[in-house]
Amino acid sequence: MVRTRFRAAILGVVALATIAGVVGATASAGGSQPKTATPIKHLVVIFQENVSFDHYFGTYPQAANTDGSSFVPAPGTPSVNGLSHNLLAHNPNSAAPKRLDSSPGDQITCDQDHNYSDEQQSFDGGKMDQFVESVGTDGGSHAPGGGTTSGGALCDPKIVMDYYDGNSVTALWNYAQHYSMSDNSFGTTFGPSAPGAINVASGDTGGVDTAHEANSPSIATSVKPDADITPDGTGGYSLTSDAQPYWDDCSTRDAVALTGKNIGDLLNAAGISWGWFQGGFVPTTSFADAATSVGNAGQKTSTFIPDEFAGLAAPAPASKQGICDAVSPVGAALGETAATHQFGFKDDYIAHHEPFQYYASTANPHHLPPASLSAIGTDTQHYVGGVPQFDTANHNYDTSDFDKLVAAIAAGQLPESALPAVTYLKAPGIEDGHAAYSDPADEQAFIVKEVDALEKTPDWSSTAVVVNYDDSDGWYDHVYSGVLNPSQSPADNLTGTHTGAISASNPTSGQCGSSSSSPLGGEQGRCGLGPRLPLLVISPCAAQNTVDSNLSDQSSILNFIEYNWHLPSISGSFDQALKAQDRKEGIPFDLAGLFDFRRCDAPALQLDPASGEIDLRSSHESHQNLRGVNYSSAIATNVSFSGSDLDQAFLADISAENADFRGSDLRNADFTGADLAGANLQGAGLDGVDFRHANLTGAQLSGDLRGVTWSDTVCPDGSNSDADGGTCSGHS
Repeated sequence: MVRTRFRAAILGVVALATIAGVVGATASAGGSQPKTATPIKHLVVIFQENVSFDHYFGTYPQAANTDGSSFVPAPGTPSVNGLSHNLLAHNPNSAAPKRLDSSPGDQITCDQDHNYSDEQQSFDGGKMDQFVESVGTDGGSHAPGGGTTSGGALCDPKIVMDYYDGNSVTALWNYAQHYSMSDNSFGTTFGPSAPGAINVASGDTGGVDTAHEANSPSIATSVKPDADITPDGTGGYSLTSDAQPYWDDCSTRDAVALTGKNIGDLLNAAGISWGWFQGGFVPTTSFADAATSVGNAGQKTSTFIPDEFAGLAAPAPASKQGICDAVSPVGAALGETAATHQFGFKDDYIAHHEPFQYYASTANPHHLPPASLSAIGTDTQHYVGGVPQFDTANHNYDTSDFDKLVAAIAAGQLPESALPAVTYLKAPGIEDGHAAYSDPADEQAFIVKEVDALEKTPDWSSTAVVVNYDDSDGWYDHVYSGVLNPSQSPADNLTGTHTGAISASNPTSGQCGSSSSSPLGGEQGRCGLGPRLPLLVISPCAAQNTVDSNLSDQSSILNFIEYNWHLPSISGSFDQALKAQDRKEGIPFDLAGLFDFRRCDAPALQLDPASGEIDLRSSHESHQNLRGVNYSSAIATNVSFSGSDLDQAFLADISAENADFRGSDLRNADFTGADLAGANLQGAGLDGVDFRHANLTGAQLSGDLRGVTWSDTVCPDGSNSDADGGTCSGHS
């Protein structure tokens, strides 16, 4: 129950190891785990799409509880720097933020404008007052509906201000309350998905490889600033929009490659296992079959031809993505199917969400499968004369491969060491959280499924899951981070902001901070920090029920990987950009305030993928020490708590119909709003129990009830405590 700003150094500073080049290096499989600076041996990054912090957590920890799943915060739960009463009632924008509910109409929303320059304009030099005009809806698009993702009513730009609470994003609020969350973490730069993905892989969106481009990527000017690439001031370019990765047989439009190193290169050189797992990565047509169909039978994997399969036929409703044509109906968690599909379909695989395909060293262009589950994380490609052969999965896989791997480890069929040291998970399109084609319910289903499965493995005690986002989608957030990395490119418009429609008579200001400061790597077009984004840590080693306000960004994940596995930094990267800030805050790495390595005893939290609520139906709760446990709003139907110590437990709104509490110690437990219909509480210690607004219909009570608090309580016989002296005593 802690809100942190500064935290004492958790571990001493570890000297960074020096590593050699990356060509041909392979990660070691099995055997001993690599030495780490913290108890974390496995990092799993669930990298979601297009959510600002205020959009999901603006009113945390207070939910309206008028619809959807219930969320009641435990006493002492810290607040966040969120949507204050003043921001809700007197917002500087032309519209006020409004709550979005759990109905399908509010779950499937319009996509907002999240271009590099437009997002800067919405910030208006830190005034944060141009969101409706600058980024409200994506180019006058239509609301999803009518069987397509662009067939409904014209989008209302004022929706860019709106937000969800714990009744819709219930799982994430539960994870935040039981583990830790930052309310001061940002996008490394401004812009959409591809730059965000690159920032979590290398921290450097500069270094576009102009020798490897396809279909004429657009170039930003001060009149047309929202483009694929932006001049970096030295004759090169930075990636500022969603050009697809060049090294990918599923890229079929404007595409670029990147030079330089990424975290995969560093992990390979150090012999540390890792993998990127993305929904839809399994091709619908194998490379060999596709090559044959275009007249290149027997083509070697080392031969890569951009757009080679762009002309392959794809049956409706696929969108012709080369060899990756799997799609799913939008809104599956809301009841949509391939037959109904009122919100249309979305590709499972989205190429520009896959950062490692931009680099020849870490790409799997042909979407080759892993040779076996045991090869996952260690199957670096081979080189001949310094030329990549693209002959293995090369650390890039489908999310189904990860699910099979975790299941095999949980079943004892593979050793704990089979789980890669570093894992990135990218959901299929409909589950990644992106507005217009995903939604909070589908996103929740994916995240909960993956975390629940990990918690059942022997690796869990040394695992940390980080949930982070690639960009804000343009959704309103009220916090301005200031300028950490300046930029003076034609696309910049953060300071000296020119508002209104950008045109020849009203070009961008060309400014992001002072021109007297040098940008990282000497590269313009990397203005940051960008919008504030959610970042959560789910782990036994998380600082429980903590909101951390130390400054961080997407590349802080790289910073932790480098710290924990003794890796060097990446040249030109943001990965060490907060080093001085860390020293000021008294922490050894950017995300240190989210961990408590002194304890590492946060219990596993199984959630229900559909509701996001704590799910105790498969857990063993009898004869346990559960003193002070927080099971608020948990699903506990028919669960046995017999003989357990639940003294001071927070059980508000728990659904415990027919649960067995016989002989348990319930003293001072809070059952406010609980459903205890048919529950057996015989022989339980009830002194100090709070049964206000609880439903005890048919429950079995015995013993001394004089110390119980009653108010609007439905008694075991169906009467109300308020009707008979304010008690259920004698009404069992």
